[in-house]
Amino acid sequence: MGNYVANIDYLIIFLYLVMLVSIGIYSYQKDSSYEDFILAGRGMTTPMLISTMVSTYYGLDILFGSSEMAFNDGLMAFFGYALSTLVFYLFIAFYMADKLRSANFISLPEILEKAYGRKTSSIGAISSMVYCLPTTSLFALGRVSEFVFGVDAHYGAFILGGIALAYTLLGGLKAVAITDTIQFSLMCITVAVGVPLLVHEVGGFVAIQENVPAGHFKLFGTVPPWLLIAYASSSLAVLIDPSLYQRIFAARSARQARNAILTSTVIWTTFDWLVVAGGMAALAAVTSGILSSDVHPNDAFLIAVTYALPIGLSGIFLAGVLATAMSTIDGYTLVAGSNISYDMYRPLIKPDATDAQLVKATKIGIVIAWTLGYVVAFQFDRIMALLIFVTTVITSTVFVPVLMALFYQGRKTALAGLLSCGAGLASVLTFYIGMSQIGDYNEVWGTYIFSFSIGDYAFSIWQEYALFFCLPISLLGFFIGNIFGNKVEEAPLKSEAS
Repeated sequence: MGNYVANIDYLIIFLYLVMLVSIGIYSYQKDSSYEDFILAGRGMTTPMLISTMVSTYYGLDILFGSSEMAFNDGLMAFFGYALSTLVFYLFIAFYMADKLRSANFISLPEILEKAYGRKTSSIGAISSMVYCLPTTSLFALGRVSEFVFGVDAHYGAFILGGIALAYTLLGGLKAVAITDTIQFSLMCITVAVGVPLLVHEVGGFVAIQENVPAGHFKLFGTVPPWLLIAYASSSLAVLIDPSLYQRIFAARSARQARNAILTSTVIWTTFDWLVVAGGMAALAAVTSGILSSDVHPNDAFLIAVTYALPIGLSGIFLAGVLATAMSTIDGYTLVAGSNISYDMYRPLIKPDATDAQLVKATKIGIVIAWTLGYVVAFQFDRIMALLIFVTTVITSTVFVPVLMALFYQGRKTALAGLLSCGAGLASVLTFYIGMSQIGDYNEVWGTYIFSFSIGDYAFSIWQEYALFFCLPISLLGFFIGNIFGNKVEEAPLKSEAS
């Protein structure tokens, strides 16, 4: 296997980056309306939706996070983590897509505004923005830059992430959709070619079985049961993913949105299996001596596939890896920027904002969100710990009030939404800060663990268990608010833009 990235590989990567900026310039519209900029004029067809959904939601957090779990724990990465996410996507396709698209919303917090009022939507906008900060992708881009270019992670993430920021600012969702279509193709091709070559390079599945611990072939691995449940529970965030909602709002029709989600789920399932196989093959490469034992689990998949590919294909693969990150950065940063402009600036500061003012405010919001994401990205040591944090924030804050607004036919009050969002968000911050103070940092798992005993029984609370405490608090806040609050006036959940 090769042990370097050749000049032709660097040339391929360079041309790819130039192409992304060129698309942003091509998509630029000086006088675009807000709906054109943020929702591509609600005209996205099924093929466009498939490309942008697949490439946006399966970024480096999945490529690195799932392969890291497969490297450490084997098949659990699929059965204990990815499978629940795929099931929730099917639920959205059959039970939520039509409801969301027909209401003509522009953003997830707007659902909260119509159901509970602006105070609740403001808290929801904060949690949505936190979730959509490009933290995991910038974190992963830093790792990629160290391996590919030998550049410090902070500088690499700044430069490569800055390119995604540039074309998003120029073209909005239209530029994101076009680049995502290209990135979708690169992702599928590189993973579909790279993983089989890696498996072949390490000696096939028989060699993997011989060089990987037996526990890796158990469906749920050897991960502590409560941690396994915590990983699976994080997939609840899919049901209230602001970026997925944006794609549904941007669809030409509810039918096209549903078909796109169903097709994407098939592709995601295949992608997940390939990444899990790649993570286990990377471990086999390390244990058999093909790769150095010093390889970090975060980087093992990237390094192993790159070494397995010949010159030229390595460049395409690495361009595909960059595509995986940038397609997530552009999509989520765009949503985070709209949370700042449409869900905070418009209702709280400028209710009569024009389209031009909203587009300008969104671009400023995109820069703010990207900057915050860059700062937060390097506060964590493991990409899975970072991913669990952001999913816990949004799930504990808006999962209950949004699902109640969409499906619950009973009494709903403004106070219910406010207490559900507010108590959920406060509990997450309290839990994480508290665990960092009273817990002990575990180097193996990369998280804080608080251990204690009651009589003869020993217990451990992990930082990843936050959702077990915070989501019930959000649900309790909703019911308390329903008891003591005034009933919301019955009105259809329709956006002002409808």
